Amino acid sequence: MRADLTVFDGPNLLVPYAAVAVEADRPAGMPPQEAHARALRQLLPPELLRRVRLPLPDAGFETLLGALARCLHELHGDNGLPITVERQGHGSCRIIAAYLDPAATSLALHVAVDLAAFCFTEPVGQRRKAGQLAGRLQLVADQLHARQPDPLARALIAAARRRGIPVTPVSPGSRVWLYGQGSSGVHLFEAASHFDAFTGSRLARNKVLANQLVTRLGFPGVRHGTAPSAEEARRIAREIGFPVVVKPAAGGKGAGVTVHITDDATLLAAFAGAQKLAMGEVLVERHVAGDDHRLVVIGGQFAWAVRRAPPQLTGDGEHSIQQLLEIENSRRAALPAAAIAATKLTLDDEVRGVLAAQGVKPDDRLPLGTTVLLLRIANISRGGTLADCTASVHPEVRDMAEAIARSIHLDAIGIDFMTPDITRSWREVDCAVLEVNSTPGFSSDARAKLILERRFPADGDGRVPSVVLIGAGAGELAVVAQLLEREGLRVGCTDGEHTTLAGQPRMPGAAALPARVTALLLDAACDALVIGATAAEIEQHGLPLDRCHLALLGAAPLAPPLEALIAAHANEVQCLPASGVPVAAVVALAQRR
Repeated sequence: MRADLTVFDGPNLLVPYAAVAVEADRPAGMPPQEAHARALRQLLPPELLRRVRLPLPDAGFETLLGALARCLHELHGDNGLPITVERQGHGSCRIIAAYLDPAATSLALHVAVDLAAFCFTEPVGQRRKAGQLAGRLQLVADQLHARQPDPLARALIAAARRRGIPVTPVSPGSRVWLYGQGSSGVHLFEAASHFDAFTGSRLARNKVLANQLVTRLGFPGVRHGTAPSAEEARRIAREIGFPVVVKPAAGGKGAGVTVHITDDATLLAAFAGAQKLAMGEVLVERHVAGDDHRLVVIGGQFAWAVRRAPPQLTGDGEHSIQQLLEIENSRRAALPAAAIAATKLTLDDEVRGVLAAQGVKPDDRLPLGTTVLLLRIANISRGGTLADCTASVHPEVRDMAEAIARSIHLDAIGIDFMTPDITRSWREVDCAVLEVNSTPGFSSDARAKLILERRFPADGDGRVPSVVLIGAGAGELAVVAQLLEREGLRVGCTDGEHTTLAGQPRMPGAAALPARVTALLLDAACDALVIGATAAEIEQHGLPLDRCHLALLGAAPLAPPLEALIAAHANEVQCLPASGVPVAAVVALAQRR
């Protein structure tokens, strides 16, 4: 099937945002809806089939195409990006999808067209084609999972949209996103940023080294030893005294951790499990009684705290433990907290062992109000639950968290702190810092908002001053750049022939407008942007920015739709006067920064 694809790198004459548009032929005829459902069941794994939400409202090609496109475009979940499908003349249709990563969205739309076309031809019988498409779909799904934003990135990107902060993938598939532009931008990987020192991340990855730093700072660390063998693990446990905890020396998310070990048999089993993940380094440490807390510091300031609890179920007198677990998974899937909603509880060997230790089995029906633990660790990635306790944290515990973040040189840090009473000072109770984490997770849009507030001023949107000249000459472009440079800004400047940053060449002149602008936006030395473009370039690629501060129009009149597009996405529009560049407007823009 013919499928012509166009990528618009900014607001354009079709839609007011960066988008991928695909125009495709519409198959003749309209098979019944049950034929679509049968074909999709051949192609889609259950997870994707649920996202399509059969049955569809009708059997039209556009309806099917839109459903498949949304399914593939949102493999990680709702990303808030619009998709529209419309019928064109001459037997064709057009689908337009906003994007964060144009390659990922282009791939999703191409595959959606192929799948929709197959569903219209499948009644004739194409089993071989079904197998080929299913195999391709799996490969595509893997690529899309790598390039689409994960739940934490989606929350941050949504918060950025509300603030008007532009977001760009730094290197597609890296999960690192640029919030803002040039020298005003910030790299974020989840909550971690480029302000985090590599040395701090290195220390945080190793629990032994991080614990040494905590204790040398004068704060309560945890007593532990490194066990290269099971015999050494037994010796350390005897020296420390039961109960103990066994965990890999490196790693996170509760993998390989066993808590409250009270005998040699459990110790040896825990050591064997941890050793598989620890590459020879297993910790045996003192078990600290109390509640598990995550203290989070962002931008050097205490941000929030949560009390974490292991996953548990409460009986209703009717359902078995296994049935209660399935009910709990359904409840969690609907929660707004992405980290919890994405974590499914399973009846694995560890859970069965914890249940057995409490004298119950998966098929048992719990009496009303009776609670059983599923695991003994409270990590969210293992199904734990959260309760906010920010307001209850003792001031000296807050100070401790900020001091650890400051000393380990991490701008974002999650500190696992065990204490029987978070309202009391760390000096007053038996407590311990168990671990530090360089990429603290978060569980709500409010947390995402706070993370961005710590990185950007309240009235800031992370944008550098930008001037777009349309239909102007090279001389006028140079004058604008010189005016900004005189204000002390390092200027990124590009037109159809040259791209420079602070006077140094960057890209071949033959590069397309979007690539030239992106090269400047990604450079942290870029304090301001001056972009020269033609009307034809904007019609082909869209505007080079989702919003610019000042648009300067040359003498040649623009078509009304293009003129309206520019007016809608520029803070200020001026026609270049015969006397030259409007100096006051350009200087005022630089000074506002």
